[in-house]
Amino acid sequence: MENGKWTIGGKWKIRQSVGIFLLGLLTVSPVATGSLVLAQSVDDTSATADSTDSGDPGLKRQIDDLNAQVGTKQKNVKKLDSIITNYREKIAEQEAAASSLSNEVALLENRTKEKQLAIERTKEQIDVANLQIQALQDQITVNEATIVRRQQALADIVRQIQAGDEVSVFDAFLARPSLSEFFVRMEEVKRVESDLVDVTRKVKEARRQLVDAKKNLETRRLTLEEQKRQMIKEQRDLELVRQAKIALVSETQSKEDEFQRILYELKQQKQSETNEVSVLQERLRDRLNAADTALARGDVLFLWPVPVLRGISAVFHDPSYPFRKMFEHPGTDIPTSVGTPVRAAAGGYVAWTRTGKQYGNYVMIVHPGGLATVYGHFSRFAVKGDTYVERGDIIGYSGGMPGMQGAGLSTGPHLHFEVRQNGIPINPENFLPSLE
Repeated sequence: MENGKWTIGGKWKIRQSVGIFLLGLLTVSPVATGSLVLAQSVDDTSATADSTDSGDPGLKRQIDDLNAQVGTKQKNVKKLDSIITNYREKIAEQEAAASSLSNEVALLENRTKEKQLAIERTKEQIDVANLQIQALQDQITVNEATIVRRQQALADIVRQIQAGDEVSVFDAFLARPSLSEFFVRMEEVKRVESDLVDVTRKVKEARRQLVDAKKNLETRRLTLEEQKRQMIKEQRDLELVRQAKIALVSETQSKEDEFQRILYELKQQKQSETNEVSVLQERLRDRLNAADTALARGDVLFLWPVPVLRGISAVFHDPSYPFRKMFEHPGTDIPTSVGTPVRAAAGGYVAWTRTGKQYGNYVMIVHPGGLATVYGHFSRFAVKGDTYVERGDIIGYSGGMPGMQGAGLSTGPHLHFEVRQNGIPINPENFLPSLE
């Protein structure tokens, strides 16, 4: 462009500018592809793609440093995975071995170590996620700046073409020494316009990649929050296993014969209680129906015996239950402070208040319809056997602190709540209001 006119040299300059601009576009790495997709597994070796057009060497070095830290953390995670696998193999061998006190204690110790390592691994994963999020934020900043520069360059070229459009085709024809050269120049203009369409498309694609990168960033943040929740669960499980070991040593007094006696007692206790409850339900059928008519009709669920303020620490047949080698967990454990009032889940007959090795101080209430409820690990009783209670009556106070009188095989202060139907333990949550 010279003096407001489109010239041969001007066309060549435009062509050269488009070529340089396209070359710059092709040398920039994508934002949301390859190793930058951070929602994938921790096995990715880089949190971002390198950029040859960052426009900020300091920011580029910062991204490289973050990537290096991610690599180191991921190596630590792999090492921990290997160690955890070894402990799980040991645990599997001990679970298959014959029941003995020494084996049970060793099993709990290995579970403790495994859970400690699992917590350490989760912490490393959280560190990786934080580093990847920071690297992704920095890379987004780099690419946003790059798009701005390219948009400005594109705007400059468009302005030159618009200025060139002021020259009429007839004037351009007269300025050419020959007709063939005129058509050659017209083809040049078409190619320039085609290049601009391609450049515009690639700028739009870069914007789309930025949108994808920001979505990946949000996904990674959600993953991070889930990892934090997982770590809290692992820490809670670790404490349960530690307390289980304390309870086992306390109840057995570290003696093998006492351990074997407890196992025998548990087996005998289940059968004898089933027989006793069956006799009571048959003998007291009419009075039981009168004790809770709504339950007898099947109209009303059980009440939660204590407030559920800290969730459930162990569910029915919980696979993570520390004593599962000795017996399946037959109920629902509700964490609660020592001394919390425990209420009858429904009206019924108090069959007994007893103290045993498994539940410590516990209460059995027989209800209509072949149902019975068990409440374990009391610190003290508030009812006596051979009496009737109504729904919601206080029947005792929670305990469960390992080593405390009446705690039994407990993993910490909580209430063990059990529902039996015709003497068989069933999932209590099927008979309780939803917590959601």
